[in-house]
Amino acid sequence: MNKSNIVDKAISNKVDDLLKVEKYSIALSNFIERSDTPITIGLQGEWGTGKTSLMSLLLEDFNQKNIACSWVNTWEYSIFRGANETTPGVLRGMLEKLEESCKSRNLWSLKEESEKKFRKAARFLGSLANQIISNQTGVDIASAVSDSATNSSASTAEIAEIKALITNLIEDLIADPKNPFERVVFFVDDLDRIPPSDAVEILEALKNIFDIPHCIFILAIDYDVVVKGLESKFGPKTEENEREFRSFFDKIIQVPFSMPTGTYDIENFLVEKLKSLGLEISEDVRENYVKTVKHTIGYNPRSLKRYLNSFSLINHLKEVETEKEEQGDDFMLFALLGIQISFPRVFRLLTQKPDFTQWDKGFANKHGLEWDGIADKIQKFGENNLIDEEWEQVVWALCQKDPYLRSRVFSVLELLNLLRDKFKDDLEEQCQHAMAFAAITSVDDDAETKQAVQKVGNKTIFGGLSIKLDQLKEEQFPEIAIQNFNAFWDILDQAAQQDAKFRLSYAKTGCSFNDDSKGGRGNVQLVYSTNPSKKLLGFKLYIKNNSGITKQLYDTISTDFNLSAHPDLIYLDKENDLVVEAHAFQVLKTDYPKLLSSIAKKLTE
Repeated sequence: MNKSNIVDKAISNKVDDLLKVEKYSIALSNFIERSDTPITIGLQGEWGTGKTSLMSLLLEDFNQKNIACSWVNTWEYSIFRGANETTPGVLRGMLEKLEESCKSRNLWSLKEESEKKFRKAARFLGSLANQIISNQTGVDIASAVSDSATNSSASTAEIAEIKALITNLIEDLIADPKNPFERVVFFVDDLDRIPPSDAVEILEALKNIFDIPHCIFILAIDYDVVVKGLESKFGPKTEENEREFRSFFDKIIQVPFSMPTGTYDIENFLVEKLKSLGLEISEDVRENYVKTVKHTIGYNPRSLKRYLNSFSLINHLKEVETEKEEQGDDFMLFALLGIQISFPRVFRLLTQKPDFTQWDKGFANKHGLEWDGIADKIQKFGENNLIDEEWEQVVWALCQKDPYLRSRVFSVLELLNLLRDKFKDDLEEQCQHAMAFAAITSVDDDAETKQAVQKVGNKTIFGGLSIKLDQLKEEQFPEIAIQNFNAFWDILDQAAQQDAKFRLSYAKTGCSFNDDSKGGRGNVQLVYSTNPSKKLLGFKLYIKNNSGITKQLYDTISTDFNLSAHPDLIYLDKENDLVVEAHAFQVLKTDYPKLLSSIAKKLTE
C-alpha cells in the first residue's frame, strides 16, 4: 500500500539519499580523517536544507572506521529549560552520548581511573546546571570563559579543571589498546532550533572547554542564527560592525561548509517521493514540475516534503469525490500549491482573478498601485521578455510592495509564463478547477480571499440556467459556445421543472443533473459537464454509469452520428461512465446540437 504522506525526518543511510549528496559526505569524511585536531566544521544552511541528513551520512561512515562519535540534539536540552541551563546540559550530553555510542559498538574500554574522570566531569556539568536552576551561587559558563577581568579565580580554576578532565578522558580513550579509536567526532545538531542567544553561548563553551586534541566538532548552524544571537553584544548588524560578527563566527568555526542545495537532484527526489505516495508523473512533464519547485520553494528538502504532503492530501480528496466533476490538470494544481506556499500574496490575487494574463492597469489600481511611474522603473531593466506585457508589469509592480516578493519577482514571472504557455486558451478554466482544491490547504486569513476562493463542498451555486448563461456571457465565452451549452441544459432544466425528483446544480465551473429519488452516496448524479471551451466551443460531458444507459447510449450515438471512427471523442471510461469530449463540436459541426439533444432526451425518458 502506498503511503499518504512523507515524514519530516532526516535520512539515516546512503540508501535513502535521493538528493545524491553522498559525494559531499565522502569528501568531508576524507577531510576529517586526515585533519589536524582540534578543528570545528560548521555545516551552514537555513532550517530544512539537509544539514542533519549530511551529518547522518557522516555518522554512518564513521561508525565503520576508527572514529568514536557523539551526537547531541541541542533542542532536547533546551526545551522546558532556562537559557543558562541549556549549555551545561548540552556539554554533559556530549560526554554521555560518547559513552553511549561507544558501548553500542562494544568499544567502551576505559579503566577504573578513567571512568572516575568521566563521572567527575559529568557530575561537574550536572551540578553546574543544578546550581543555575536553584539560583545558587555557582559557575556561569558564559562568564567563566569570557575575557572579563571580573571572573573569580575559583571560577577560572574550575573551568580549567573540567577542561583538563575532559582532555585526559579523551587521551585515555584514544590511547587504550582495547579499542581502535584514533579521534573523536562530536556532532552538535539543531543549533538553529534553539534561541539564538543560547546557540551562541554553546559555541563559546565548546571553543573554551572542548577545544582539545583528537577532537573534531561538526556543528549544524546557520550564520543568521549567530548574527541574531550576537545582537545583544554588538547591536543590529550593519556594514560598519559586520566584521565583528564575522570575526566571532570565524573564531569558532575553522571550516565553514555551505549546504549545496543548488546541486541537489531535485528531479530524482521529487519523482521517487511522489511514487511512494502513489502519484506518478510522466517523463514529458517532469521538467515542468522541477521548474515549479525551483521557482517556488526552491531546493529546501523540508519545504518540499510539506509541499508534496499538501499535494498528496488533495489527490486523496479528489479520489473520493463521488460527483463526477472536472477536477482539472494535476500540474496546474501542483503549481498553484507552490504559489500558495511561497507567494501567498500572489495566490490571493489569483483567487480574485484567475486569468492573470488579464491583470491590467485597472486591476493594479484596485489593489493600491499607482500606475504612473511604474513604466519608468521597469525601463531600467532594458528589453526583458518577462516584463514586456502589461500583465507582467502588473505582477512586477505588485511584487515591489513586499521585500521577499521583490527578491523573487522574476521567479514568479517565470512560473506564470510557464503556466500561460502550457495551458494557453484553457488557462482560466484550468486555474479555476485547480483553485477549488488548492484552497483546502490555504492558511490565508484575508477575508476577501476566503470569500473569493471556491472551496470543494462550498461552491458558488447559480440560481437557474439563465443566471448561469449570464455568467458565461460576462466571462466572454463565444456566442456559439453558449448556444451549444444551452441546447443541452435547457432540455434538462425543463425536465427538472416538470418532475421534482430531478435537480440541477449550476456551479461556477460546470453543471450537474441529479435524480434525488435514487438515494445513496454517489448515486444521484446522472450527468456532469464542464463549462464550454472558449477555443473548442463544445464542452466535456460525463454521463454517469448509474444512469443505467451508458452502454446503450454509446452504441446508439456512435451509430447515429458516425462516431465509431473517433474513439478519442466518445468512449466509456474505466468506471463505465460515458464521456463526450469538447472537441466533438469540431467534428460534428451543425450536428453537435442534435447529439446533445439526443443525449438529454434519453436521460429524461
